[in-house]
Amino acid sequence: MAVITAAGLGEQHVVAERATLSAEVAIAHVDRDMSIRQGARVHAQLAEEAVRLRASGAATWHSVDVLSTSARVWTDKNGAKHRDHLTRGTVRIKMSRLAEVADVVAALSALGATVSTSWALTEVTRDAVTRHLRSVAVKDASAKAADFAAALGQTVQRVVAIREDQGYAPQGGRGSGGGPELTIPEITVRVAVTGDFETE
Repeated sequence: MAVITAAGLGEQHVVAERATLSAEVAIAHVDRDMSIRQGARVHAQLAEEAVRLRASGAATWHSVDVLSTSARVWTDKNGAKHRDHLTRGTVRIKMSRLAEVADVVAALSALGATVSTSWALTEVTRDAVTRHLRSVAVKDASAKAADFAAALGQTVQRVVAIREDQGYAPQGGRGSGGGPELTIPEITVRVAVTGDFETE
């Protein structure tokens, strides 16, 4: 009798279903009041666009960060020091209509924001895929254990333990914007397990 430890992996690539846009405004000005005023104007426009997208059904969620202003000192390429005030804030929008992502990124950018995009699956899809991959991972580990047992002239008789090593491990891309050629990426969902198999 022997105990064989084998690892199993289940992996699936699923097209993203949600895109979260992070639109950041960052306004620098030597005059603090001007920095705040300009930053607040752009920030409010971004927030209005987020509300509009939710009302239209194109977005399912949004958040608006509080603006912050700080003084900074920086050095230019000639070595000269400068002092100004930087006002910044972020508006996040979770898009459900992915066909509109490129246009929304362009609109937010036109308002003066720097936009980054992160992609994800819905919870329903994520959970369903993860459950399926747990089965795949266990079968993979079992098949490997059976191969090792056969090499020893034995057969697997009992599963002693199964441990999930990673659980849901989504891996998706991030982007800095969008355009007419925007491609919706795939999210990689991965489940890894380790099993102990007793042979006879």
